[in-house]
Amino acid sequence: MSLADPALFTFPLLLIAGLLALAAVTYIVRGWDRIVALVAALVTGALAYLIWQIDLAEPVLTLPLLNRPLDVSAPFERLGFGLALQQSSAPILAGSLALAAVAFLLAARVSQGHTFVPLSLALLAGYATMLLTVAGPLPPLLIAPLFLIGLACLSAFILQAGRLEHPAGPLRMLVPPVLAFPLFLIAAWYLEQLPLNPQDQAATQAAVQLLSLGLLLLMAPVPLHSFQPAAMQSAPPVVAALVLLLYQIAVIHLYFQLATTYAGSMDFTSLLTWFSVAGVVTAVWGGLAAAGTNHAGRLWGYAALHDWGLLMMILAIPGASTLPLVLFYLTLRAISMMSAAAGLSVLEQHVGGMEPRRLAGAGTRLPWNSAVLLLGGLGLAGFPLSAGFTGHWAAIQAIALNDWRPAVAVLLASGGAIFGFIRLARLLFGPLENRAIRRERPLSTAVAVLALVLAVSLAIAPQLLDAPITRALLAFGG
Repeated sequence: MSLADPALFTFPLLLIAGLLALAAVTYIVRGWDRIVALVAALVTGALAYLIWQIDLAEPVLTLPLLNRPLDVSAPFERLGFGLALQQSSAPILAGSLALAAVAFLLAARVSQGHTFVPLSLALLAGYATMLLTVAGPLPPLLIAPLFLIGLACLSAFILQAGRLEHPAGPLRMLVPPVLAFPLFLIAAWYLEQLPLNPQDQAATQAAVQLLSLGLLLLMAPVPLHSFQPAAMQSAPPVVAALVLLLYQIAVIHLYFQLATTYAGSMDFTSLLTWFSVAGVVTAVWGGLAAAGTNHAGRLWGYAALHDWGLLMMILAIPGASTLPLVLFYLTLRAISMMSAAAGLSVLEQHVGGMEPRRLAGAGTRLPWNSAVLLLGGLGLAGFPLSAGFTGHWAAIQAIALNDWRPAVAVLLASGGAIFGFIRLARLLFGPLENRAIRRERPLSTAVAVLALVLAVSLAIAPQLLDAPITRALLAFGG
Protein backbone atom coordinates (compact mmCIF):
# COMPACT_ATOMS: atom_id res chain seq x y z
CA MET A 1 0.00 0.00 0.00
CA SER A 2 1.59 3.26 -1.16
CA LEU A 3 1.15 6.68 0.36
CA ALA A 4 -0.86 7.68 -2.70
CA ASP A 5 -3.38 4.89 -2.15
CA PRO A 6 -6.81 6.47 -1.49
CA ALA A 7 -7.52 3.72 1.07
CA LEU A 8 -5.01 5.42 3.37
CA PHE A 9 -7.42 8.30 3.75
CA THR A 10 -10.56 6.40 4.69
CA PHE A 11 -12.02 7.20 8.08
CA PRO A 12 -11.94 3.64 9.51
CA LEU A 13 -8.24 3.20 8.75
CA LEU A 14 -7.30 6.65 10.05
CA LEU A 15 -9.24 6.10 13.28
CA ILE A 16 -7.97 2.60 14.04
CA ALA A 17 -4.38 3.28 12.97
CA GLY A 18 -4.40 6.54 14.91
CA LEU A 19 -5.54 4.82 18.10
CA LEU A 20 -2.94 2.07 17.70
CA ALA A 21 -0.18 4.60 16.98
CA LEU A 22 -1.16 6.60 20.07
CA ALA A 23 -1.18 3.35 22.07
CA ALA A 24 2.39 2.61 20.91
CA VAL A 25 3.64 6.10 21.76
CA THR A 26 1.98 6.15 25.18
CA TYR A 27 3.43 2.72 25.95
CA ILE A 28 6.93 4.03 25.28
CA VAL A 29 6.43 6.96 27.69
CA ARG A 30 4.15 5.06 30.09
CA GLY A 31 6.29 6.12 33.06
CA TRP A 32 4.72 9.59 32.82
CA ASP A 33 1.34 8.01 33.41
CA ARG A 34 -0.60 11.13 34.43
CA ILE A 35 0.60 13.28 31.53
CA VAL A 36 -0.07 10.36 29.17
CA ALA A 37 -3.58 9.99 30.60
CA LEU A 38 -4.33 13.69 30.04
CA VAL A 39 -3.15 13.53 26.42
CA ALA A 40 -5.19 10.38 25.79
CA ALA A 41 -8.26 12.00 27.36
CA LEU A 42 -7.87 15.03 25.09
CA VAL A 43 -7.52 12.90 21.94
CA THR A 44 -10.35 10.46 22.69
CA GLY A 45 -12.63 13.28 23.83
CA ALA A 46 -11.98 15.19 20.60
CA LEU A 47 -12.63 12.06 18.52
CA ALA A 48 -15.87 11.40 20.40
CA TYR A 49 -17.06 14.96 19.75
CA LEU A 50 -16.08 14.76 16.07
CA ILE A 51 -17.89 11.46 15.47
CA TRP A 52 -20.96 12.65 17.39
CA GLN A 53 -21.16 15.77 15.21
CA ILE A 54 -20.65 13.97 11.88
CA ASP A 55 -23.63 14.15 9.55
CA LEU A 56 -23.42 11.20 7.17
CA ALA A 57 -25.79 13.01 4.81
CA GLU A 58 -22.88 15.43 4.21
CA PRO A 59 -19.92 13.14 4.89
CA VAL A 60 -17.07 15.10 3.25
CA LEU A 61 -14.71 16.82 5.70
CA THR A 62 -11.41 18.62 5.15
CA LEU A 63 -8.40 17.31 7.04
CA PRO A 64 -6.83 20.39 8.66
CA LEU A 65 -3.17 19.36 8.53
CA LEU A 66 -3.21 17.62 5.15
CA ASN A 67 -5.63 20.07 3.51
CA ARG A 68 -7.43 17.36 1.58
CA PRO A 69 -11.04 16.13 1.61
CA LEU A 70 -12.07 13.05 3.59
CA ASP A 71 -15.30 11.17 2.95
CA VAL A 72 -16.06 9.72 6.38
CA SER A 73 -18.62 7.31 4.89
CA ALA A 74 -16.14 5.78 2.42
CA PRO A 75 -15.36 2.12 3.21
CA PHE A 76 -11.95 0.58 3.76
CA GLU A 77 -11.69 -2.84 2.08
CA ARG A 78 -8.89 -5.36 2.47
CA LEU A 79 -8.67 -9.19 2.58
CA GLY A 80 -12.41 -9.66 2.12
CA PHE A 81 -13.34 -7.36 5.02
CA GLY A 82 -15.03 -3.99 4.69
CA LEU A 83 -15.05 -1.27 7.34
CA ALA A 84 -17.23 1.83 7.20
CA LEU A 85 -18.82 4.35 9.54
CA GLN A 86 -22.60 3.89 9.55
CA GLN A 87 -25.45 5.79 11.12
CA SER A 88 -26.17 3.02 13.63
CA SER A 89 -22.55 2.60 14.79
CA ALA A 90 -21.59 6.29 15.06
CA PRO A 91 -23.29 7.06 18.43
CA ILE A 92 -21.99 3.82 19.99
CA LEU A 93 -18.46 4.58 18.81
CA ALA A 94 -18.69 8.17 20.04
CA GLY A 95 -20.08 7.03 23.39
CA SER A 96 -17.29 4.47 23.85
CA LEU A 97 -14.63 7.10 23.11
CA ALA A 98 -16.28 9.59 25.48
CA LEU A 99 -16.37 6.94 28.20
CA ALA A 100 -12.67 6.28 27.68
CA ALA A 101 -11.94 10.02 27.84
CA VAL A 102 -13.65 10.21 31.25
CA ALA A 103 -11.69 7.16 32.44
CA PHE A 104 -8.40 8.71 31.29
CA LEU A 105 -9.22 11.96 33.11
CA LEU A 106 -9.85 9.99 36.29
CA ALA A 107 -6.58 8.10 35.72
CA ALA A 108 -4.76 11.44 35.49
CA ARG A 109 -6.02 12.18 38.99
CA VAL A 110 -5.29 8.74 40.48
CA SER A 111 -2.91 6.46 38.57
CA GLN A 112 -4.51 3.20 37.45
CA GLY A 113 -1.25 1.53 36.45
CA HIS A 114 1.46 2.38 33.92
CA THR A 115 -0.05 0.24 31.15
CA PHE A 116 -3.69 1.31 31.57
CA VAL A 117 -3.68 4.06 28.94
CA PRO A 118 -1.78 2.29 26.11
CA LEU A 119 -3.64 -1.00 26.52
CA SER A 120 -6.99 0.79 26.78
CA LEU A 121 -6.26 2.66 23.54
CA ALA A 122 -5.52 -0.67 21.86
CA LEU A 123 -8.78 -2.01 23.32
CA LEU A 124 -10.64 0.99 21.88
CA ALA A 125 -9.10 0.27 18.47
CA GLY A 126 -10.40 -3.29 18.73
CA TYR A 127 -13.93 -2.21 19.62
CA ALA A 128 -13.82 0.38 16.83
CA THR A 129 -12.87 -2.37 14.37
CA MET A 130 -15.77 -4.50 15.56
CA LEU A 131 -18.27 -1.63 15.31
CA LEU A 132 -17.06 -0.47 11.88
CA THR A 133 -16.91 -3.90 10.21
CA VAL A 134 -19.73 -4.08 7.65
CA ALA A 135 -18.57 -6.93 5.39
CA GLY A 136 -16.53 -10.10 5.71
CA PRO A 137 -16.29 -13.77 4.74
CA LEU A 138 -19.24 -14.29 7.09
CA PRO A 139 -21.83 -11.68 8.08
CA PRO A 140 -20.02 -9.38 10.57
CA LEU A 141 -22.77 -9.73 13.17
CA LEU A 142 -22.24 -13.49 13.24
CA ILE A 143 -18.47 -13.29 13.80
CA ALA A 144 -18.80 -10.62 16.50
CA PRO A 145 -18.11 -13.18 19.30
CA LEU A 146 -14.71 -13.82 17.70
CA PHE A 147 -13.90 -10.12 18.05
CA LEU A 148 -15.11 -10.27 21.66
CA ILE A 149 -12.83 -13.23 22.40
CA GLY A 150 -9.79 -11.25 21.28
CA LEU A 151 -10.94 -8.16 23.15
CA ALA A 152 -11.57 -10.22 26.30
CA CYS A 153 -7.99 -11.54 26.11
CA LEU A 154 -6.65 -7.99 25.99
CA SER A 155 -9.07 -6.94 28.73
CA ALA A 156 -7.62 -9.59 31.04
CA PHE A 157 -4.20 -7.91 30.80
CA ILE A 158 -5.71 -4.47 31.43
CA LEU A 159 -7.64 -5.71 34.47
CA GLN A 160 -4.51 -7.32 35.91
CA ALA A 161 -2.91 -3.83 35.87
CA GLY A 162 0.46 -5.15 37.00
CA ARG A 163 -0.94 -6.23 40.37
CA LEU A 164 0.15 -9.43 42.07
CA GLU A 165 -3.40 -10.77 42.10
CA HIS A 166 -4.66 -14.15 40.92
CA PRO A 167 -5.71 -13.71 37.26
CA ALA A 168 -8.69 -16.08 37.49
CA GLY A 169 -11.20 -13.23 37.80
CA PRO A 170 -10.14 -11.29 34.68
CA LEU A 171 -9.67 -14.51 32.68
CA ARG A 172 -13.27 -15.54 33.36
CA MET A 173 -14.27 -12.73 31.01
CA LEU A 174 -13.26 -15.10 28.19
CA VAL A 175 -15.90 -17.68 29.06
CA PRO A 176 -19.09 -16.04 27.62
CA PRO A 177 -17.70 -15.21 24.13
CA VAL A 178 -15.86 -18.54 23.87
CA LEU A 179 -19.11 -20.40 24.60
CA ALA A 180 -21.13 -18.17 22.25
CA PHE A 181 -18.83 -18.25 19.21
CA PRO A 182 -19.55 -21.87 18.11
CA LEU A 183 -23.28 -21.20 18.37
CA PHE A 184 -22.99 -18.16 16.10
CA LEU A 185 -20.92 -20.16 13.59
CA ILE A 186 -23.50 -22.95 13.41
CA ALA A 187 -26.27 -20.35 13.10
CA ALA A 188 -24.37 -18.80 10.18
CA TRP A 189 -24.28 -22.21 8.47
CA TYR A 190 -28.05 -22.61 8.87
CA LEU A 191 -28.62 -19.11 7.49
CA GLU A 192 -26.50 -19.94 4.43
CA GLN A 193 -28.80 -22.91 3.73
CA LEU A 194 -31.97 -20.80 3.69
CA PRO A 195 -31.60 -19.50 0.08
CA LEU A 196 -31.34 -23.14 -1.09
CA ASN A 197 -34.63 -24.05 0.56
CA PRO A 198 -36.59 -20.96 1.68
CA GLN A 199 -39.49 -23.11 2.89
CA ASP A 200 -37.36 -25.00 5.41
CA GLN A 201 -38.69 -23.70 8.71
CA ALA A 202 -36.52 -26.12 10.68
CA ALA A 203 -33.33 -24.33 9.57
CA THR A 204 -34.80 -20.94 10.44
CA GLN A 205 -35.90 -22.15 13.86
CA ALA A 206 -32.50 -23.71 14.54
CA ALA A 207 -30.74 -20.45 13.61
CA VAL A 208 -33.07 -18.48 15.91
CA GLN A 209 -32.47 -20.82 18.84
CA LEU A 210 -28.70 -20.77 18.35
CA LEU A 211 -28.49 -16.99 18.03
CA SER A 212 -30.77 -16.54 21.03
CA LEU A 213 -28.67 -18.84 23.20
CA GLY A 214 -25.46 -17.21 21.95
CA LEU A 215 -26.72 -13.73 22.82
CA LEU A 216 -27.81 -14.94 26.23
CA LEU A 217 -24.32 -16.32 26.89
CA LEU A 218 -22.70 -13.06 25.76
CA MET A 219 -24.81 -11.18 28.32
CA ALA A 220 -23.02 -13.20 31.04
CA PRO A 221 -25.98 -13.70 33.39
CA VAL A 222 -25.80 -15.87 36.50
CA PRO A 223 -23.94 -18.30 36.61
CA LEU A 224 -21.52 -16.80 34.03
CA HIS A 225 -21.27 -13.57 36.00
CA SER A 226 -18.31 -14.36 38.22
CA PHE A 227 -15.72 -12.29 36.31
CA GLN A 228 -17.62 -9.11 37.13
CA PRO A 229 -17.42 -9.03 40.97
CA ALA A 230 -14.03 -10.77 40.92
CA ALA A 231 -12.51 -8.20 38.57
CA MET A 232 -14.07 -5.29 40.45
CA GLN A 233 -12.54 -6.64 43.65
CA SER A 234 -8.99 -7.02 42.32
CA ALA A 235 -8.60 -4.49 39.49
CA PRO A 236 -8.18 -0.72 39.86
CA PRO A 237 -11.72 0.74 39.99
CA VAL A 238 -11.55 2.97 36.89
CA VAL A 239 -10.01 0.13 34.88
CA ALA A 240 -12.77 -2.29 35.92
CA ALA A 241 -15.54 0.20 35.13
CA LEU A 242 -14.18 1.05 31.66
CA VAL A 243 -13.51 -2.54 30.58
CA LEU A 244 -16.88 -3.79 31.79
CA LEU A 245 -18.87 -0.93 30.25
CA LEU A 246 -17.14 -1.19 26.86
CA TYR A 247 -17.94 -4.91 26.69
CA GLN A 248 -21.56 -4.46 27.72
CA ILE A 249 -22.16 -1.56 25.32
CA ALA A 250 -20.81 -3.68 22.46
CA VAL A 251 -23.02 -6.65 23.39
CA ILE A 252 -26.17 -4.52 23.62
CA HIS A 253 -25.37 -2.93 20.25
CA LEU A 254 -24.95 -6.44 18.80
CA TYR A 255 -28.33 -7.44 20.28
CA PHE A 256 -30.18 -4.60 18.57
CA GLN A 257 -28.31 -5.04 15.29
CA LEU A 258 -29.23 -8.74 15.15
CA ALA A 259 -32.85 -8.00 16.09
CA THR A 260 -33.06 -5.33 13.36
CA THR A 261 -31.27 -7.30 10.64
CA TYR A 262 -33.25 -10.51 11.04
CA ALA A 263 -36.55 -9.08 12.29
CA GLY A 264 -38.37 -9.86 9.03
CA SER A 265 -37.26 -13.48 8.75
CA MET A 266 -36.96 -14.70 12.34
CA ASP A 267 -39.12 -14.78 15.44
CA PHE A 268 -37.06 -14.04 18.56
CA THR A 269 -39.91 -14.61 21.03
CA SER A 270 -37.96 -17.35 22.80
CA LEU A 271 -35.05 -14.94 23.27
CA LEU A 272 -37.29 -12.50 25.15
CA THR A 273 -38.41 -15.28 27.49
CA TRP A 274 -34.84 -16.38 28.16
CA PHE A 275 -33.72 -12.82 28.80
CA SER A 276 -36.59 -12.22 31.20
CA VAL A 277 -35.84 -15.31 33.30
CA ALA A 278 -32.06 -14.84 33.25
CA GLY A 279 -32.48 -11.14 34.06
CA VAL A 280 -34.62 -11.85 37.12
CA VAL A 281 -32.16 -14.45 38.41
CA THR A 282 -29.19 -12.12 37.81
CA ALA A 283 -30.84 -9.10 39.43
CA VAL A 284 -31.99 -11.06 42.48
CA TRP A 285 -28.65 -12.79 42.96
CA GLY A 286 -26.78 -9.50 42.57
CA GLY A 287 -28.92 -7.85 45.24
CA LEU A 288 -28.65 -10.74 47.68
CA ALA A 289 -24.88 -11.09 47.19
CA ALA A 290 -24.42 -7.34 47.67
CA ALA A 291 -26.18 -7.60 51.01
CA GLY A 292 -23.87 -10.42 52.06
CA THR A 293 -20.43 -9.00 51.22
CA ASN A 294 -18.37 -6.54 53.25
CA HIS A 295 -15.67 -5.91 50.62
CA ALA A 296 -16.17 -2.55 48.89
CA GLY A 297 -15.04 -3.81 45.48
CA ARG A 298 -17.25 -6.89 45.53
CA LEU A 299 -20.18 -4.84 46.84
CA TRP A 300 -19.79 -2.49 43.89
CA GLY A 301 -19.49 -5.48 41.54
CA TYR A 302 -22.64 -7.18 42.83
CA ALA A 303 -24.59 -3.91 42.71
CA ALA A 304 -23.51 -3.55 39.07
CA LEU A 305 -24.59 -7.16 38.48
CA HIS A 306 -28.01 -6.42 39.97
CA ASP A 307 -28.31 -3.40 37.69
CA TRP A 308 -27.24 -5.49 34.68
CA GLY A 309 -29.93 -8.07 35.43
CA LEU A 310 -32.57 -5.35 35.36
CA LEU A 311 -31.20 -4.14 32.02
CA MET A 312 -31.58 -7.67 30.64
CA MET A 313 -35.20 -7.64 31.77
CA ILE A 314 -35.74 -4.37 29.87
CA LEU A 315 -34.39 -6.03 26.73
CA ALA A 316 -37.06 -8.72 27.18
CA ILE A 317 -39.91 -6.18 27.03
CA PRO A 318 -41.61 -6.38 23.61
CA GLY A 319 -42.51 -3.18 21.80
CA ALA A 320 -41.03 -0.04 20.32
CA SER A 321 -40.39 1.59 23.72
CA THR A 322 -37.56 -0.82 24.58
CA LEU A 323 -34.74 0.89 22.68
CA PRO A 324 -35.10 4.42 24.14
CA LEU A 325 -35.46 2.98 27.65
CA VAL A 326 -32.34 0.83 27.17
CA LEU A 327 -30.30 3.79 25.89
CA PHE A 328 -31.49 5.96 28.78
CA TYR A 329 -30.80 3.23 31.34
CA LEU A 330 -27.38 2.41 29.89
CA THR A 331 -26.34 6.07 30.02
CA LEU A 332 -27.34 6.34 33.68
CA ARG A 333 -25.56 3.05 34.42
CA ALA A 334 -22.33 4.39 32.92
CA ILE A 335 -22.60 7.59 35.00
CA SER A 336 -23.26 5.64 38.21
CA MET A 337 -20.38 3.22 37.61
CA MET A 338 -17.89 5.95 36.73
CA SER A 339 -18.97 8.00 39.76
CA ALA A 340 -18.43 5.03 42.07
CA ALA A 341 -15.09 4.28 40.40
CA ALA A 342 -13.97 7.90 40.89
CA GLY A 343 -14.65 7.76 44.62
CA LEU A 344 -13.34 4.25 45.19
CA SER A 345 -10.08 4.91 43.33
CA VAL A 346 -9.26 7.82 45.67
CA LEU A 347 -10.17 5.79 48.75
CA GLU A 348 -8.03 2.88 47.57
CA GLN A 349 -5.07 5.18 46.94
CA HIS A 350 -5.30 6.81 50.37
CA VAL A 351 -5.93 3.72 52.50
CA GLY A 352 -4.00 1.14 50.44
CA GLY A 353 -6.82 -1.27 49.58
CA MET A 354 -10.55 -1.98 49.64
CA GLU A 355 -10.68 -4.30 52.65
CA PRO A 356 -13.03 -3.30 55.51
CA ARG A 357 -10.20 -2.92 58.03
CA ARG A 358 -8.50 -0.36 55.79
CA LEU A 359 -11.68 1.61 55.02
CA ALA A 360 -12.83 1.91 58.64
CA GLY A 361 -13.37 5.59 59.38
CA ALA A 362 -11.85 6.71 56.06
CA GLY A 363 -14.93 8.80 55.31
CA THR A 364 -14.02 11.21 58.09
CA ARG A 365 -10.83 12.12 56.18
CA LEU A 366 -12.22 11.65 52.65
CA PRO A 367 -15.88 12.72 52.95
CA TRP A 368 -16.51 13.90 49.38
CA ASN A 369 -15.03 10.88 47.65
CA SER A 370 -16.80 8.58 50.10
CA ALA A 371 -20.07 10.32 49.20
CA VAL A 372 -19.39 9.86 45.47
CA LEU A 373 -18.70 6.15 45.99
CA LEU A 374 -21.90 5.69 47.98
CA LEU A 375 -24.11 7.72 45.64
CA GLY A 376 -22.67 6.03 42.55
CA GLY A 377 -23.15 2.60 44.06
CA LEU A 378 -26.66 3.42 45.25
CA GLY A 379 -27.43 4.59 41.71
CA LEU A 380 -26.93 0.99 40.58
CA ALA A 381 -29.70 0.02 43.01
CA GLY A 382 -32.06 2.84 42.00
CA PHE A 383 -31.85 4.78 45.26
CA PRO A 384 -33.62 8.20 45.26
CA LEU A 385 -31.48 11.25 44.37
CA SER A 386 -28.92 9.03 42.63
CA ALA A 387 -28.18 9.09 38.90
CA GLY A 388 -29.77 5.67 38.37
CA PHE A 389 -32.99 6.48 40.21
CA THR A 390 -35.16 7.51 37.24
CA GLY A 391 -33.91 4.74 34.96
CA HIS A 392 -34.33 2.08 37.63
CA TRP A 393 -37.87 3.02 38.49
CA ALA A 394 -38.91 3.55 34.86
CA ALA A 395 -37.64 0.03 34.15
CA ILE A 396 -39.52 -1.50 37.08
CA GLN A 397 -42.74 0.23 36.00
CA ALA A 398 -42.32 -1.01 32.41
CA ILE A 399 -41.72 -4.56 33.64
CA ALA A 400 -44.70 -4.41 36.01
CA LEU A 401 -47.03 -3.55 33.12
CA ASN A 402 -46.43 -7.07 31.76
CA ASP A 403 -46.05 -8.97 35.04
CA TRP A 404 -45.83 -7.48 38.52
CA ARG A 405 -44.09 -10.47 40.13
CA PRO A 406 -40.60 -10.05 38.61
CA ALA A 407 -40.85 -6.31 39.28
CA VAL A 408 -41.46 -7.00 42.97
CA ALA A 409 -38.57 -9.50 43.05
CA VAL A 410 -36.19 -6.91 41.58
CA LEU A 411 -37.46 -4.24 43.97
CA LEU A 412 -36.76 -6.48 46.97
CA ALA A 413 -33.33 -7.40 45.59
CA SER A 414 -32.45 -3.73 45.17
CA GLY A 415 -33.14 -3.41 48.89
CA GLY A 416 -30.32 -5.90 49.48
CA ALA A 417 -27.88 -3.78 47.46
CA ILE A 418 -29.00 -0.64 49.30
CA PHE A 419 -28.46 -2.42 52.63
CA GLY A 420 -24.90 -3.29 51.56
CA PHE A 421 -24.10 0.37 50.85
CA ILE A 422 -25.69 1.51 54.11
CA ARG A 423 -23.37 -0.88 55.92
CA LEU A 424 -20.44 0.49 53.91
CA ALA A 425 -21.46 4.04 54.89
CA ARG A 426 -21.45 3.07 58.56
CA LEU A 427 -17.97 1.61 58.10
CA LEU A 428 -16.62 4.66 56.25
CA PHE A 429 -17.99 7.19 58.72
CA GLY A 430 -17.39 5.12 61.83
CA PRO A 431 -14.39 5.25 64.18
CA LEU A 432 -11.14 6.05 62.35
CA GLU A 433 -8.69 3.15 62.65
CA ASN A 434 -5.74 4.57 60.69
CA ARG A 435 -4.79 8.08 61.81
CA ALA A 436 -2.18 8.30 59.04
CA ILE A 437 -4.80 8.63 56.27
CA ARG A 438 -4.28 11.92 54.44
CA ARG A 439 -7.14 14.32 53.78
CA GLU A 440 -8.55 15.03 50.33
CA ARG A 441 -6.73 17.39 48.04
CA PRO A 442 -8.60 20.35 46.50
CA LEU A 443 -8.57 18.87 42.98
CA SER A 444 -9.86 15.54 44.25
CA THR A 445 -12.61 17.31 46.18
CA ALA A 446 -13.58 19.37 43.11
CA VAL A 447 -13.92 16.25 40.94
CA ALA A 448 -16.00 14.54 43.63
CA VAL A 449 -18.31 17.55 43.99
CA LEU A 450 -18.74 17.70 40.20
CA ALA A 451 -19.71 14.02 40.11
CA LEU A 452 -22.19 14.54 42.95
CA VAL A 453 -23.78 17.53 41.22
CA LEU A 454 -24.08 15.56 37.97
CA ALA A 455 -25.69 12.58 39.70
CA VAL A 456 -28.20 14.66 41.66
CA SER A 457 -28.98 16.82 38.60
CA LEU A 458 -29.88 13.75 36.53
CA ALA A 459 -31.99 12.39 39.38
CA ILE A 460 -33.95 15.65 39.59
CA ALA A 461 -34.00 16.51 35.87
CA PRO A 462 -33.53 13.36 33.74
CA GLN A 463 -34.75 15.35 30.71
CA LEU A 464 -31.18 16.67 30.46
CA LEU A 465 -30.45 13.45 28.57
CA ASP A 466 -33.30 13.90 26.08
CA ALA A 467 -31.15 15.42 23.32
CA PRO A 468 -28.35 12.79 23.28
CA ILE A 469 -30.84 9.92 23.66
CA THR A 470 -32.92 11.27 20.77
CA ARG A 471 -29.79 11.61 18.63
CA ALA A 472 -28.78 8.01 19.36
CA LEU A 473 -32.33 6.79 18.80
CA LEU A 474 -32.46 8.39 15.34
CA ALA A 475 -29.17 6.71 14.49
CA PHE A 476 -30.72 3.33 15.28
CA GLY A 477 -33.62 4.16 12.98
CA GLY A 478 -36.07 4.68 15.85
